[in-house]
Amino acid sequence: MTQIRKPTLTLAFFVLTSKAYFLLAQTQGTSQPATSGAVGQPIPTPPKPSPAFYRNLIVLDPAHGGRDNGARLSNSAVEKEITLAFAQKLRPALVAQGFTVIATRDSEPSEELTTDQRAGTTNHIRPLACVVIHATAVGSGIHVVASSLKQSDAKSSAGRALIWNSAQAPTIAMSLRLANEVGLAMEAAHLPVLVLRASIPPLDNLTCPAIAIELAPLQQASGKGTPVFDSGYQQRAAIALAQALASFRAHNAPSPVPQSAGSRTGTPQ
Repeated sequence: MTQIRKPTLTLAFFVLTSKAYFLLAQTQGTSQPATSGAVGQPIPTPPKPSPAFYRNLIVLDPAHGGRDNGARLSNSAVEKEITLAFAQKLRPALVAQGFTVIATRDSEPSEELTTDQRAGTTNHIRPLACVVIHATAVGSGIHVVASSLKQSDAKSSAGRALIWNSAQAPTIAMSLRLANEVGLAMEAAHLPVLVLRASIPPLDNLTCPAIAIELAPLQQASGKGTPVFDSGYQQRAAIALAQALASFRAHNAPSPVPQSAGSRTGTPQ
């Protein structure tokens, strides 16, 4: 594990951006005008494909909940409480950036969702990105995690059923770019950050750009640290994360699909 370095990240961002636009070009497509085959038998215009994702939609997945407490972070705090509290601070910060936010839980659930169920729900609604939230008492600052799967060829995967445990593979380049944006935003907010790769559930099962954020205490040279349940610390991290997602959208998301006259609105773009 090495600490994030801005020059390296900036170079990686540039290279991956070019690749991402290529991938988007493959998935978005354009409608072709109708042409004629046999006399009097016009070929209908093929329908425009659905967008690969909705550019203003974010899914938050506060890990654990219900009977699953997660890690015990102190005598009075468990992980499921921290992840939910952080998600509740992150939501208004994202709304302020123009996002629509859906969370896998907003409170203590009566019945817990498995990680497979969380991934399935997220994949169905096709968000711009999914942020899985964790907390730990180990380390310092913000840990940003992208899947450790190897990038697969999105073009060769088109039209094929994805293998569940490697569904993230075609989107790895986008997820790494998102992790890069978050790392730079945390640096700008003067929060220590590590960018890592690991198979944290349900990252490998997600078909959209996805990262996990793990809050760790802020360690200081004086010996006094800031715990993960500190409200001010969480707020700083939430604002930086929302800014990173807005930057990711600006650099990587396709433009909104223009609504034709008389068409119904209400679908997220």
